Amino acid sequence: MGMFLRRGPAPHRRSLADVAEGTLVKLNEEGTPVEFYVACHNYEPGLNGNGKTLLVRKDCCDMRVFSSLNNAYATSDLDEFLNGPYIEILDTAILSAIGTTKFYYTPGNGNTTVTTLQRAVFQLSVTELGERGSYANTEGTALPIASTLRIAYHNGSACVQWTRTPYTYDLRSAYCLFANGSLHYNYYDISYGPRPAFTLPSAIHVSDDMLIA
Repeated sequence: MGMFLRRGPAPHRRSLADVAEGTLVKLNEEGTPVEFYVACHNYEPGLNGNGKTLLVRKDCCDMRVFSSLNNAYATSDLDEFLNGPYIEILDTAILSAIGTTKFYYTPGNGNTTVTTLQRAVFQLSVTELGERGSYANTEGTALPIASTLRIAYHNGSACVQWTRTPYTYDLRSAYCLFANGSLHYNYYDISYGPRPAFTLPSAIHVSDDMLIA
């Protein structure tokens, strides 16, 4: 009699839209799975329509300056890094699914009028992190998991994380959250942690082990 081989259950795949906000999923960076929070479904629908889910890296990816010139985010070293060297380490399938996302921001370098910017990868704002500063404009709305995101880590230790929000009182400072989660601002040429954020289509599949690939 021939041997009967029982097959295990077929792997279950669900859409990102079915994953609760605050859940950790994984994406490959240079082939290694890295954890990201599902931070918000239908991120900024007035700008992007429905169906985009915001992911935020659980930990900062390194330490670097905001800028070497001024506190303008759109031309900053931070923005150049996120949409250059950083995005290039993501899997090709993820990279093609990211596209671009519109979000509210303050141009900085003396321009304090809130407008919109479009990027593939971006830094969160003071508002999105659930904070308010005396010289911080309201940029978007607080994310559902803002309290979870206020403390960031790098190499296992709590660290200072940058935001995209300029300190509007001068041209030399941008807002950051200290290692204890409190809001501060500091000079743009100090090295703090970038924390990549981007959106993916909510219909994209997530495997049983929470990997998006």
